[in-house]
Amino acid sequence: MRVFELERPGSVRVGVRAMPSAGALLRVETTGVCGTDHHVFGGRIAVPTPCLLGHEVIGRIERLARADGIVAEAGVGVGDRVLVAPSVPCGDCEGCRGLGRCLDRPVYGLTMAGDGLTGGFSPLLALVPGTRVYRVPERVPAKRAVFAEPMACVLSALRKAYDAHYAPPATDALVMGFGPIGVCAAVAIAASGGDVTVLEHDPERRSLALELGFAALAGAAQTPPRGYPLVIDSAGTPAAFASGLELLAWGGTLVEMGNYADLGAVAIKPSDICLRDLRVIGSGETLYDDFPPAIRLVAETPVALEAAITDVHRFDAMTEPSLLFTARARGKALIAFAS
Repeated sequence: MRVFELERPGSVRVGVRAMPSAGALLRVETTGVCGTDHHVFGGRIAVPTPCLLGHEVIGRIERLARADGIVAEAGVGVGDRVLVAPSVPCGDCEGCRGLGRCLDRPVYGLTMAGDGLTGGFSPLLALVPGTRVYRVPERVPAKRAVFAEPMACVLSALRKAYDAHYAPPATDALVMGFGPIGVCAAVAIAASGGDVTVLEHDPERRSLALELGFAALAGAAQTPPRGYPLVIDSAGTPAAFASGLELLAWGGTLVEMGNYADLGAVAIKPSDICLRDLRVIGSGETLYDDFPPAIRLVAETPVALEAAITDVHRFDAMTEPSLLFTARARGKALIAFAS
């Protein structure tokens, strides 16, 4: 099986891996290229190498047996189109035994070591026991469906900040950074009835925000002095986090989703958090309950998510897979596989 392997930081190569003779298999339709993949490629997040990247995976069940231990919606079977939840509980750590959240979870495309088909940069994905899969409607095009995994990340962050209703109705928000997470954050807030303003320094991504129907600013100086009740930082820089605190209204909430890698430190004033009754919510884990609502949201939103897919790479046609990371996408990039 031809695959794209991370050989070492800064290099993704074409490799060959054996197709397993037993166990559950997914035939991959499309895999999104995530900001986390960029951090791994850049050496900012350590992973075992060689590694198959790719954790935003949509595909069809190719092979599934009762003994495979796949945790799925009732009746999911061979031929069904599904999203794969990237992480799998280990079943043995303190979190699994008592906290209800795995603290040592293997993740497709990131931490699963070995020579198997363990990431989405491959036409087939081997589904290990304990994997969660969720149906994706046939009517949802791949350019929408691929947003479901990052949307689930956003919904989980909002759940941690508020509750299972995600964002309070009609809550206006500032979204800092308009990469894929910023796109999903804007869509989620708009779905709750809130007005979304995007703060994005890159003119092409700012243009994309306007194209999708959101207000867009080039700099913090254009923001209102009263601040925002909700700021979602998806810009991916420590400086953006500090700016986000300053842009909150009194009693506001900052949801931090941009700094998934250690990009350094930044000075903040803790007194601002205290004296202005601010809340800071970090979110690194995606909760399983948020995948079905994420799939529904990307299927039903009137926002033209397809327009945010700006780079489609045909797996069979790519000979230099490092270009997935060395050429910056205006919006979101994905890998498309032959049906």
